[in-house]
Amino acid sequence: PPPSKRQKSKKELAADDGMSLWPLSERRDPAVWRALSGLSATHGAWLGRGRDASQGTYDSLRLACAWRIENPRRSARVEGGTRCMSDELDCLKRKGGVAREVWRDMMTSSTAAALEAQGKLQLRAELNEVLLLHGIPRSSLLTVLANGLNERFSGTHAGAAFGNGAYLAEDLGKADQYVDADANYDPASDLHQRLYGRSYRHPGTALHYALVCRVALGHPIRTKDAGALARSCDDPNERVFPVNVRELAPVPNVAPPMHYHSLIAEKGPGHDRYREFVIFHASDYICPEYLIAYHRENSSAQASRAPSR
Repeated sequence: PPPSKRQKSKKELAADDGMSLWPLSERRDPAVWRALSGLSATHGAWLGRGRDASQGTYDSLRLACAWRIENPRRSARVEGGTRCMSDELDCLKRKGGVAREVWRDMMTSSTAAALEAQGKLQLRAELNEVLLLHGIPRSSLLTVLANGLNERFSGTHAGAAFGNGAYLAEDLGKADQYVDADANYDPASDLHQRLYGRSYRHPGTALHYALVCRVALGHPIRTKDAGALARSCDDPNERVFPVNVRELAPVPNVAPPMHYHSLIAEKGPGHDRYREFVIFHASDYICPEYLIAYHRENSSAQASRAPSR
């Protein structure tokens, strides 16, 4: 029989991949862990409804594992994209336009502030940079960690109500709708070889993954409508997708044309629980900073199992 293939060390894998995943722990990294744990706060009554209703009953989410992502190639791509965005925003101001500020009004703001205070994150207010979440199935995770989010795969698993972009959320309850369970450690799994080992073990119970991303929203357009005929919240005469659902509308009264940088899908008919944020040039404006793995939990079931006093 052929000789068995030696499993590479994490250091060797990182060198081959051009990226590193640094495990975090509550003991070694208490401040960062607390900040990331804050992302699990969500509306328990909203969990397990809609798209994710068939995946069991649960009413809370709890952080189980976390990694800091270092991918110099992807970071450089985002740095180039946001430089172009900055130039466009400066041009917009020179032409009398005012970029909408949304970076203060986010459910993730407290986590972002805590990470910034620790020197673990830097958000640029002038670009409307915010911290957002992207729930992801196991089958796509390693590809996205290596290559970044890709709007060309929009709708592959979950539809594309607001165009063919990369979808993100400020609430982990929304990101949770797009994940699947990673129940057991598999030493042959390419993903598990990079995430787990002797010093950082898979817990052996169902994990679900989400990316914590730095996202430049730039000058966004807002809508409450789904579909190709969606219109702006701020001007009902303005269509979000005047040509097709792969690109946003140009900003009115700006020549040469400059397109909106992002779409904010506000709560509205048919999507009354969560806002969504859609980016149509994902590799230029989205930088995954952390990967989190979390448990779904049912507090009522835990209470029923607790011994009576």
